[in-house]
Amino acid sequence: MVELKKTALLALCVLGLQMLSFGHAEVPDGPETELPLLLRPNLRLDPGAVIMVGQYAHKADVVASALTRLGIQSWINNSTWRIPFVRPDLKLNFAGIDTLTLNSLKVCHVDLENAQAANKGFFLVCVGGPEVNVITRKINMELPVRFLENYQNKWTVTTFVDGIPEHYAGDEYGIIAFSPNQSFLNGETVGEVTNGHKKLGTLVVAGNAREGTLAAAVCLRDILNGNSIKGRQVLRELDKVLIWMVSGEEQLLHSVVVIVRYTGEDTAEIVDIFLF
Repeated sequence: MVELKKTALLALCVLGLQMLSFGHAEVPDGPETELPLLLRPNLRLDPGAVIMVGQYAHKADVVASALTRLGIQSWINNSTWRIPFVRPDLKLNFAGIDTLTLNSLKVCHVDLENAQAANKGFFLVCVGGPEVNVITRKINMELPVRFLENYQNKWTVTTFVDGIPEHYAGDEYGIIAFSPNQSFLNGETVGEVTNGHKKLGTLVVAGNAREGTLAAAVCLRDILNGNSIKGRQVLRELDKVLIWMVSGEEQLLHSVVVIVRYTGEDTAEIVDIFLF
């Protein structure tokens, strides 16, 4: 029995040395590394979003950027009661978020077609169509619903669902498009974020013309402040980001595009929604 104990002890010592030699020993970095992003102490997340407006954009696009900014801030601010209502198991997590941390996430920088600033927030928001916003033009061809220029040199929202294009022509049409940078948010994403690779997704708020862009901003504001039942698919996808930030749960993100139409007097309606 004594010999058996000696042999077992020797085997454990050899195994421990092998793990150290080959780098397989898992040594925790401390309790802070296990915390979800929003529960880490003294962490500043600003800017939460960077909103890009075309350098020569019409004043309607500037108004659209202001509406978008208000919508994003409302979305984050209301999340502290909205998400725990849907997910009661996260009430304690949300209660543990430091107010300064949450406020830093609500910071939205507005800039003019600045490629360097575009990657500084968790979300890049492009306001204005490809005619007036260079960054929207670059992102446009990657979108499942995009703007195409017709023979009259006018832009048209075009879908390619099931391989059959459908066109939404007219200045009054626009899109809200959410495109995640990666499909899964997990532990590796935390490492990327804390190492400076913050951007998790892109929002395009744009139209065939300024009326369509304004329509997209109006609808996005209503979606993010909870006043649009029809557009809740956008809210659900964006809420997944906050759930990941506050719980650490792995989240699967989808691209979603909302087609909107300007109806006059700063009002707009949702025409169609596509989830990809």
